Amino acid sequence: MEVYTAGYLENGLGFLIAPRPGAHLVHLAAYLDHGVKDETPEENGISHLIEHLLFNVHRFPKHLASAWQELAQKGVYLEAWTGKEHTRLSLSCNAEQLRQALRFVRQLLKPLPIRQEAFDHERSIVMDEIARKRSSPEYLWNLIEEALYAPPYGLPVLGTPETVASIKLEDLRRKLHQVLAPVNLRLVLVGRCSAGVADAVYEMFSTWTAGKASSASPPIELAQRVMAIRGPGSRVKLYLAFPVPGLADKERYAVEILAHILGRGMASRVFRSLREEVELAYAVGGGSVHWRQSGYLFLAADLARERLDEGFRNLLKAATSLQTTPLLEEEVVSAREALALQALHEAEGPGLAYRLGVHWLAGEIYYPTQAASVYRQVSLSEVHAAARYLDPRHMALLGIGIHEDELARLLEVSW
Repeated sequence: MEVYTAGYLENGLGFLIAPRPGAHLVHLAAYLDHGVKDETPEENGISHLIEHLLFNVHRFPKHLASAWQELAQKGVYLEAWTGKEHTRLSLSCNAEQLRQALRFVRQLLKPLPIRQEAFDHERSIVMDEIARKRSSPEYLWNLIEEALYAPPYGLPVLGTPETVASIKLEDLRRKLHQVLAPVNLRLVLVGRCSAGVADAVYEMFSTWTAGKASSASPPIELAQRVMAIRGPGSRVKLYLAFPVPGLADKERYAVEILAHILGRGMASRVFRSLREEVELAYAVGGGSVHWRQSGYLFLAADLARERLDEGFRNLLKAATSLQTTPLLEEEVVSAREALALQALHEAEGPGLAYRLGVHWLAGEIYYPTQAASVYRQVSLSEVHAAARYLDPRHMALLGIGIHEDELARLLEVSW
């Protein structure tokens, strides 16, 4: 049984407490309802730069550095992250340090003067991060989203060297004043939470009155482009992406099951088709990503250049064949159970704080047992109906290590 305490302070700050009997730690996550969705193309990267300036433990002013040092000496773990729809600060601590951690978070979210020297320092670090991650696998997700969506959702979280270089300190101060408002904050506490936690939240955050709510999430526009990134070597990474429903849409469960059947694990259709049957690729798979209003299902394969045409045809066939080829009952049952167990597994660790936060920002309270139950109730016909989203006319295509003309040729040959 899952029993939460959830509410709002008069200043608009929301809190959700999810006790876990028997847990050793408390996972505290502070979600600011601000991310890339709130950026223009010209200021792309400003949300991530704000995260660096707010949460870099090496740049804290003296009083914050002292407070953090006390927590760090007790083993408290801190992590910060910027995404398309929110900025997150996470701490894991013993229950005895929870009040101290809450007090630290409140101090951390107070507007502080940002000096030009600190701004220049963090911007330099971000520029180096962009250069480093552009050559790493995780940057591919930015490229997939850039190929599928128009701005702001198609913008990279880190920004580009050009946009980050153009951000001025006064621009950042103005944006920061808009972001740091209690109405934009959701506090999620999971784990060994005592009965007095809600009172502690009220005590430390109720006097905070600054700022206004972030603007509503903008409409999501699709771009559906062919994007190629040239590169040396004899291999090509190929990604197909299709727009699908967002978090709050009930059909999202069927889409996740479909994505699991197609691309998750060694029993998936693309794994069996491209690797086991025709030996086209060693690394092949897929999955789905879901935001508040939209998401995407993707399939990916690492292919030898000389087998690119064959690989693309097989990958596309795996996606589109479900329009006409019936799913097997055992495929759906297996995928349902895998996702149900994943939801329950997350309930036993810090991943629950993440789920609670993103779903709350999307307008719903997330219960792992309920999610597991919903997965298990999805029918074969509902999963088959979700296959209509795998429409090549609405597909984005990304190739790494290939020229754009080659990708365009693939599409022409396939049609």
